[in-house]
Amino acid sequence: MSIHNKVLSCQIILGDSRSVLPTLKNKVDLIVTSPPYADARRKHYDSIHPDEFCNWFASFHKAFYEVLKPKGSLVINIKDKIVNGVRHRYVWNTIMKLSELGWYPIDDYVWCKANPMPGYWPTRLRDGWEYCFHLAKCKNPYINQDAVKVPLGKWAEVRLTKLTGKSAERHNSENNSGFGRDLRKWVGKKVVLPSNVINLPLVGKNLGHPAVFPVGLPGFFVKLLSPVHGIVLDPFGGSGQTGVAALELERDVILVDNKKDYVEKMVKRIRETAKDISTKIAVNNFNTFSHKCSHIYWMKDPIF
Repeated sequence: MSIHNKVLSCQIILGDSRSVLPTLKNKVDLIVTSPPYADARRKHYDSIHPDEFCNWFASFHKAFYEVLKPKGSLVINIKDKIVNGVRHRYVWNTIMKLSELGWYPIDDYVWCKANPMPGYWPTRLRDGWEYCFHLAKCKNPYINQDAVKVPLGKWAEVRLTKLTGKSAERHNSENNSGFGRDLRKWVGKKVVLPSNVINLPLVGKNLGHPAVFPVGLPGFFVKLLSPVHGIVLDPFGGSGQTGVAALELERDVILVDNKKDYVEKMVKRIRETAKDISTKIAVNNFNTFSHKCSHIYWMKDPIF
């Protein structure tokens, strides 16, 4: 991939997003992230009990809200968990809390995993999907639906060749629900909007992080909800997958994480990404940023 000689900016910050982000007000087009799951993987994350997760995540509200542009969006990839044999609804509670704080819930997406982890549980089945919630500061955030359209499919070649009977006019629902369709509007189309179900397999290799989503997941939302050369933020940067997706799609990116080990791994991944996509991405020395967020890696000067 060639990025037309544009030097992309990537800031990788070691610190707490609540302290780091206030310096970046109204700069970001899209936040796309997967926060630490409640009370999970204690060896890798600060453990947050499910009962406390809603208030914990709400403590990031102000920083997230202020860093976004007026038409910016927030996408949260998250999954609830089993507590004492039943699903704990901290995820639903969190989204309701964000709505109360002023976020508009634009849509709910589902990441459908083609290869969910095997296992056996006496009262439930394998987890084959996760939530992706799209929230925004306004009811009409930036969106580029054309960027994610998919081929109409071979079925159309037969189905739309000769429209007769009900197919040759608008067909309203038989149960008087008010819904209907008009196949005539599909004639000649090559691409259509995808559904809000995103089908992607789990990551099949170790990237030095226990909960890695595929690059294609943030990539889908980067294309849909941010302009080319816009700024994408992941406030829980983790393995750096959001950064890779953003850079490959010609967006600048800011990655924040409070774990030094993850930050160092992200720097390594971004260096590798720069070589893979044959473009120019920053990197310089490990510099002190402030007493609040410890350190920052500022990707500023081309590495080649």
